[in-house]
Amino acid sequence: MEPILIAGRWRPAAAVDSFRTVDPTTGDLRPTVWPVSGWSDVDAALDAATVAAAELRDIADERRADFLERYAKRLEARAADLVAAAHAETGLPVRPRLADVEIPRMLDQLRQAALATREGTWRMAMIDTEKNIRSAACGLGPVIVFPPANFPFAYGCLTGGDFASAIAAGNPVIAKAHPGHPSVSHVAAEEAVPALAKAGLPAATVQLLHGIPPADGVRVVADGRVGATGFTGSQQAGMTLFAAATAAGKVMWVEMGSVNPVVLLPAAVAERREQIADDLVASVTASAGQVCIKPGIVFLVDDDAGRAFVASVTERLGAIGPQVLLNPPGRDRLVTNIASLRQAGATQLTGDTMARPAAAGPCMSLPTLLTTTGNAFRANPESFLVEVFGNATLLVTCRSLEELARGVARVHGALAASIYVAGNGADEPAFAAIAPLLIEKAGRIVENRMTTGMAVVPPMQHGGPWPAAAPPFYSAVGMPWSILRYARRICFDGWSQQHLPAILRDAPPPGRPWRFIDGRWSQASITPRGR
Repeated sequence: MEPILIAGRWRPAAAVDSFRTVDPTTGDLRPTVWPVSGWSDVDAALDAATVAAAELRDIADERRADFLERYAKRLEARAADLVAAAHAETGLPVRPRLADVEIPRMLDQLRQAALATREGTWRMAMIDTEKNIRSAACGLGPVIVFPPANFPFAYGCLTGGDFASAIAAGNPVIAKAHPGHPSVSHVAAEEAVPALAKAGLPAATVQLLHGIPPADGVRVVADGRVGATGFTGSQQAGMTLFAAATAAGKVMWVEMGSVNPVVLLPAAVAERREQIADDLVASVTASAGQVCIKPGIVFLVDDDAGRAFVASVTERLGAIGPQVLLNPPGRDRLVTNIASLRQAGATQLTGDTMARPAAAGPCMSLPTLLTTTGNAFRANPESFLVEVFGNATLLVTCRSLEELARGVARVHGALAASIYVAGNGADEPAFAAIAPLLIEKAGRIVENRMTTGMAVVPPMQHGGPWPAAAPPFYSAVGMPWSILRYARRICFDGWSQQHLPAILRDAPPPGRPWRFIDGRWSQASITPRGR
């Protein structure tokens, strides 16, 4: 059974259970056995992280940045091992997905976090020299990271944005590996240990548990030693953990996916029907649709162009063969949720029947297209607002733009939304009416593209109104903004220079971080007034 990493030492787990991963291309169990740790392991990790958090408060930001850069370099050298592990455990293609897309994103996120740590804007340091009142964002303490199945690198518990943001904010991380790709986390942890030592950070800054029982997951997010939790995954698990953390007054960032509405305005469909059909099919089938910003519900008007569009999408999706999903439970949830949509009254145009086709393996599914009317949707929206995680989507055909707008108004909070508008100006009145509805519903609104294909850049927002994510003010993507999920503001009133955090002193630390001083942003040292 594989060891766990506690306080810088690999040791046997106090296991209460074990698990093995599944090869999604065959359905066969893989040979490595991974432990499910009991509470004593969690308790030990929390104690070690608490000590590390106190030490990190007195360590310069520069050293955390140094760790993130060293760690990124070591992971880059292990890229082939990481890709091989992820491919074997998730079935995601080596190229372009893992090697050419996700590995570069992972490395970029870590390096962006290092840059943001040095640059210091995320700390929002504010200084009033006359009154000697100063404030800055500071770390919260130990952060627990629960990763999703679908992005083993970009959202990995030791490689993703939650991890990078938590470290940048000055917090130690206790990583709980995803049972779908534990080998990735193990390889990453092997590289974190020497990078921590070289950067001079506490050994318990990074710890790894391969699994814990669900009841201990609920217990740990509410533990008094925990500063915050980062969770990306299913709505059911996310809501359970969020409720436990909130009841204990604990900070928790949850990203739980969404239906991500797409609105196709009628003149846009008439203008470039085939291109939009290509866009939708590519977005629904990329990575077999296992992306949290996949378009799950598409609104359009049931006119001649709209009906031709439905026929085009049906033809394209029907021509695509079975696609590999991440794991058997994911395949089962996909089948169940498609059945729920059919039971609600949706008509299935392409995809698997309710019985699994013999030609498709236990982790495979044919792309699925379903359709319903705007009237049926508005009569029972909750039955249709199901996140079908996988290569499926629902078209809602509406008799008029007014009916379409009323349907969009009933959609839940979403991570992303999209609106297609004609280039000739014919859709402008409709755009003016419907775009505000989408702005109300989603954290990111895309024009004339599908919701997938998100750039990892500072202005990006990846979060949204409940139940897509919480709190809606924050983002999982976009340094330095995403760092603030794991920080709190502290005011230092009347403190003497030698007692202040370095970033709030009149003479700033090396690197000249950005600070808001007496009404203006500055990187220059200041001369105190009124002291």
